[in-house]
Amino acid sequence: MKKVFFILLLLSSMSVFAKTKTFIREYSYQASDYDSKVTARVNALEEVKRLLLEEVAVFIKSEFEMSEWEKQIGDEIESGEFTEKRLISITAGITQTEILEEKWTGIEYWLKAKITIDPDEMKKQLDLILQDKEKTKELEKTRQMADDAREEIERLKHELKSVKNENEQIVLQNAYKKNVDQLDATDWYNKGYNAFIKKEYDKAKSFYLRAIELNPDYSGAYTLLGYIYVKQNNHSDAAYCYKKAVELNPDDQDLYLLLGLQYKLQCNFTDAIKCFHKMSEIFPNNSDAYYHLGSSYSLKGNYSDAIKYYKKAIELNPDDKDLYFFLGSIYDLQGNYSDAIKCYKTATGLNPDFSEAYYNLGSVYKKQGDYSDAITCYNKTIELNPNYSESYYDLGNVYKKQGNYSDAITCYNKAIEFNPNYSKTYCNLGVVYGLQGRYSDAIKSWKKAIEINPDYSEAYYLLGSTYNFQGNSSDGIKYFQKSARLGNLEAQSSLREIGEEW
Repeated sequence: MKKVFFILLLLSSMSVFAKTKTFIREYSYQASDYDSKVTARVNALEEVKRLLLEEVAVFIKSEFEMSEWEKQIGDEIESGEFTEKRLISITAGITQTEILEEKWTGIEYWLKAKITIDPDEMKKQLDLILQDKEKTKELEKTRQMADDAREEIERLKHELKSVKNENEQIVLQNAYKKNVDQLDATDWYNKGYNAFIKKEYDKAKSFYLRAIELNPDYSGAYTLLGYIYVKQNNHSDAAYCYKKAVELNPDDQDLYLLLGLQYKLQCNFTDAIKCFHKMSEIFPNNSDAYYHLGSSYSLKGNYSDAIKYYKKAIELNPDDKDLYFFLGSIYDLQGNYSDAIKCYKTATGLNPDFSEAYYNLGSVYKKQGDYSDAITCYNKTIELNPNYSESYYDLGNVYKKQGNYSDAITCYNKAIEFNPNYSKTYCNLGVVYGLQGRYSDAIKSWKKAIEINPDYSEAYYLLGSTYNFQGNSSDGIKYFQKSARLGNLEAQSSLREIGEEW
């Protein structure tokens, strides 16, 4: 039996290890007169990584069907081919190079390194990245930066050999060091990206900070560092990073979007609006820029400009249900119910399952006193989203206004079932019980409302009125006094009538 178990364990282990594939390469870098141990190591690491990544790319092309990935890229690939260069750019960000051995002799830096991949996991990561063109472009841009730095390093080496002037040598040596630092920065960026996709955010943050230290003009590193701060709910540092990225890359509309969103989260609508205006200037046909302008102006209380930009967004994207919904919300706030209804109806026409739009439509009908249509909309909301507590609550309010107390109680109880911490539901439920003469049930409901919200002046007033009506004047006065102290004018008036202070 033990032998069978051992064989099964061995087979299981083999299947696990069979999932991964390891590539090992080594490289010897011949240092120039201008290399230090540090710069020699950076150059050696870059070369051994290139050898490994090229080998990984060849393996991926032989292992997987490339045509599906080619379709995702579309016309961007020349001659319809998924190039190895693109594969190398992406795999640099989703693989980890492990140094096995290294040695520095003073004239040569030797490195032995490996990359281990899980082919199935690699395919998943490639699929995800290729679906996001911005991520693909950023990884390719990083690779191009490394290529440019590498070429410049080689050019500077040759130039340094022939330059005799000491001042010129210093200038060239500084340029050489700067390009080596840029090469190193791209390596740290890729390490950061690899940690980021693994959700190791603190590790990724330290890698991006190192990349920025080496290359203070690295806009891509600032951008992804901003992403990490967003993940960590540190919106002030995220805004700082995006602002730096914008300064370094002022023609990138997406950076203005990211920065503007951070300003919105900080309720800094003035600066948010500046960002979204800049975004609309760079790309005037992007409806997102106008949507965010509309949203920001709305949050700032400037409804006329909010309407203007929502309409512009709709003009560019007339099939976006959310744009009509938000425009309807502004009209609703202004009391322009006819235009609000038109917008909400358009939203539900574009998406018949848009429960929020039906709910808002019902609320507008209720404000207009059109209870029949309000009931229809609230019921439609509940049909689409049976857990929509607000819709049950408002439906209960409509039934209460119609004098349909039985259905009102049913709706209030359903609202409580899905949201037991909303004090107004208990208060209104108590009112309906009171209208039915069920005073003990009404008192229980109002006391529950006060338990949830100890400063609920109306609930105290209703309790006081009910106790007073029942002849329990001491409790009536007690609750009137509490309500009056909370600013309820009716309670204050009642106390004056019976000659009591509060």
